[in-house]
Amino acid sequence: MRKEVISTDKAPAPGGKYSQAIKLGNMVYVAGTCPFELGTGKVLHPDDVVEQTRLVLNYMGEILRAAGTSLDHVVKVTSFLRNLDDFKAYDRVYAETFAHEPPARSTVEIGKFPAGMTVEIECVAYIP
Repeated sequence: MRKEVISTDKAPAPGGKYSQAIKLGNMVYVAGTCPFELGTGKVLHPDDVVEQTRLVLNYMGEILRAAGTSLDHVVKVTSFLRNLDDFKAYDRVYAETFAHEPPARSTVEIGKFPAGMTVEIECVAYIP
């Protein structure tokens, strides 16, 4: 089985030596996705966890589409929040995307993000 690098210009380019996602068999592993403006890397919607969560989930959907799957097939999510006090607001937006049979999830508070950034999300999905 060979791994395949997944890349799309509809989500932020990696800011380091990593891929947006890796496809292995019928599984897709999406790297941490951030609320960055395409092409510039500028943090969009500074300090707004609601809008940043919506944007990041949209970007993740684009990456998954490029891999041949969708947010409907996510089985595991790991979310990184700047401040766990934002969890309720973040969770409301998250629940809009994963209303039916939500994936397993872990949420971790991060001590330091780029200025204005509140959330980063990674996931694992399958290709039906």
